Amino acid sequence: MYSLSSFCKGCSLTPVLKRYCCNSAELQQYLFKTGVNEHPLQKELREYTENNLGNAATMQISPDQGALLQFIIKSSNIQNCLEIGTFTGYSALTMALALPENGTIVSLDIDKINTDIAKKYWIKHSVGKKIDFILAPALDTMEEFINQDKIFDLVFIDADKKNYLNYFLKSLELLEKDGIIIVDNTLWKGKVADENIRDDQTNSIREFNRFVKDFKGTESMILSIADGMTICRKL
Repeated sequence: MYSLSSFCKGCSLTPVLKRYCCNSAELQQYLFKTGVNEHPLQKELREYTENNLGNAATMQISPDQGALLQFIIKSSNIQNCLEIGTFTGYSALTMALALPENGTIVSLDIDKINTDIAKKYWIKHSVGKKIDFILAPALDTMEEFINQDKIFDLVFIDADKKNYLNYFLKSLELLEKDGIIIVDNTLWKGKVADENIRDDQTNSIREFNRFVKDFKGTESMILSIADGMTICRKL
């Protein structure tokens, strides 16, 4: 039997980060094959991103994260989603596949090149009609939605880390009681646990994590799935 520590031999991470080291490729493949049921179009888009976008492909959520999003949407009767950060569209497609027939997603991003890839895949399935993409700075669009009294059931945040707290606070204004906020990358490859790492992105995520932990307006948890996911419910 393999132990997880055996998968990290040769790893160049610091001792602190090794405790948060990802599963081995073998274990990940086992998980993806037996623990999730990807739609063929999800798999096609995920593999296209992995094979064509180099290191940037790590910005894409993992299949098990996608399965968690779908579980939450279905079990919580989510109908209207807001996504902050589209990338190549895997997470929007994943959520659209889980939504009811009258469900909708508004996805926000400023990157036309990657989101053009997303659109090409969304139109391959009928759920693509549930996705409304807006090419504009997310904070500006969120402010417009607040002024329009627009309400969502769930907000998924997976964008620039320096604005995580800003996105979170504006999301609260777009949710009613029991609305859900899900935030990706909140363990940041384990860097948040190593106080010797002080770059701007890591510090921003640390600040966000501390704020959410003590914030009285939500109940929340950090899950150690993939690069960490924080799930919050508005009180």
